[in-house]
Amino acid sequence: MKIIKDYLILGFVLFITVVVACSGDNNNEVEPAITVAKKEMDFSKTGGTDILSIKSNVSLEVTSNQGWCKVEPVASTSGTTFKYSIIVEANATTDERVAEVTIQGGSVVETVNVVQSAADALIVKKTSYQVRAEGETIAVELQATGDYQITINDEDWISKEGTRTLTDKTEKFIIAPNYLTGKRVGSITFVLADLTETISIEQEGMDIPAADKSGMDKDAVALVKDIYAGWNLGNTLEACTISGQDHFTWGSTTLANVNAGETLWRNPVVTQDLISTVKNAGFNAIRIPCAWYAHFEDEVNYTIKPEWLKRVREVVDYCYKEELYVILNVHWDTGWLENNCMEDVKDRVNKVQEILWTQIATYFRSYDEHLLFAGCNEPNADSVERMAVLKSYEQTFVNVVRATGGKNVYRNLIIQGPNTDIETTYNIFGSMPTDVVSNRLMAEVHYYTPWQFCGMTEDASWGKMFYYWGEGYHVEGSERNATWGEEGDMKVLFQKVKTQFVDHGIPVILGEYGVARRSNLTGSDLESHLKSRAYYNQYVTEQAKNYGLAPFYWDNGGDDFSLINRESNTIGDSQLWNAIMEGAKNGNYPY
Repeated sequence: MKIIKDYLILGFVLFITVVVACSGDNNNEVEPAITVAKKEMDFSKTGGTDILSIKSNVSLEVTSNQGWCKVEPVASTSGTTFKYSIIVEANATTDERVAEVTIQGGSVVETVNVVQSAADALIVKKTSYQVRAEGETIAVELQATGDYQITINDEDWISKEGTRTLTDKTEKFIIAPNYLTGKRVGSITFVLADLTETISIEQEGMDIPAADKSGMDKDAVALVKDIYAGWNLGNTLEACTISGQDHFTWGSTTLANVNAGETLWRNPVVTQDLISTVKNAGFNAIRIPCAWYAHFEDEVNYTIKPEWLKRVREVVDYCYKEELYVILNVHWDTGWLENNCMEDVKDRVNKVQEILWTQIATYFRSYDEHLLFAGCNEPNADSVERMAVLKSYEQTFVNVVRATGGKNVYRNLIIQGPNTDIETTYNIFGSMPTDVVSNRLMAEVHYYTPWQFCGMTEDASWGKMFYYWGEGYHVEGSERNATWGEEGDMKVLFQKVKTQFVDHGIPVILGEYGVARRSNLTGSDLESHLKSRAYYNQYVTEQAKNYGLAPFYWDNGGDDFSLINRESNTIGDSQLWNAIMEGAKNGNYPY
């Protein structure tokens, strides 16, 4: 019995010991502690692997709630730092996606967001556009997941409007008016990484009215026979300057440094009273030198400002009210054409010539035969090679005007000789441009020979100014008498014009002539000079008509060439006016 009693006592002691021991373990239980190195992990669209480090004092269970995001344990040398590979597959969708990685240790739970960017997306809602000839702005709607590049494919009639921000969902493009007769097609390409979207743009050409011969009865010869005497509205509508340089160099001049305006060269605004004064003075034709490039809205689409077209039309209408013939040209105009008769810029100049004259011809298409167009002014071509380039510009001018239809099919057009110099024209001009109608082209030359008398304002190393010109008008003993370029030389030159053009049924416009008044002279010297100057202008006017050239006196409104006083709208130089009118009366066209 005693043995049994002892075992019972020992068992009770052991039980108490175990209970106590167990009670001691509960009091010393470890509290789970988990620290995650990063709470968010970012992956690109291509996916990949990254390590997630976790400090923990308990064992862990790490899982992902998305099949494209896998978790694998990585061996670690630390007893308290656990490492797991987060393996993300490539994202083929266009949406960003998120997986949640759960870390559980005992009663503690932590989460890590795995964020993966979307695959590139570039979607253009509409891929083709039909645009009116008048032009418009198109809005291209698109979706994109990143920044993209825009390329307008070799078309300068399409331009981007404004700048885009990444939050925009449309891109706007300005489609310039198509003044040409045929359709044109362009495209715009969007590129995002290896994704490409292209839209096509097809623009209609202008509607071309049928040929209209009403009011266009006179061919070139008949019309020139009707010109009694012509006058230039000089230094007015062609007034423009280029800031910061002496001459135009193609590609380096922008509209930002071009100044243009009717009064820029100190002549007043043209009024109906001025034109009426010219008519009342005996002139029945006016040449309007005009600038256009200087009045473009931009150098991308070459669109003439509407307000400038309107103003030019007002001046033309002043002339029409007086039933005058009107020559409208492209004058120096920053030299974009005149200084660029060169092969390396030929294509671009021809393009501007085409777009410019399409606008002018279309705008004035309804005007009758009293309006004539001249393709340029004094184009600088002094070689056969440059003449060939100039010929392309002149052919473009003719083709474009005819293509606008209506009365322009029959309008008389004027073609300039190289430098509008008689000798150079005789030597290298060659033939007139081809034309779809017969006998509607005229040639143009200018006459300031000898320059030492007509235009030189100070002596030069190669020669001195002439003050006196013509038989019976020299001043005895003066070194300022003309020594060349007098009556006989004039007749020789005018005969060349007659032989080259007039004898072949091509009438000629003498677009400019005149003599600068030498206001530095006084007394008898000035008196002799002015008599000689009057005689020169009378003789040119008369002989020009005799040889088949319609004379247009160059009046720039200044002290040197002025005939009409534009402030008072009166004849400002009666001596000069009488001389020109006498020459016009005495001259007779050989038609």
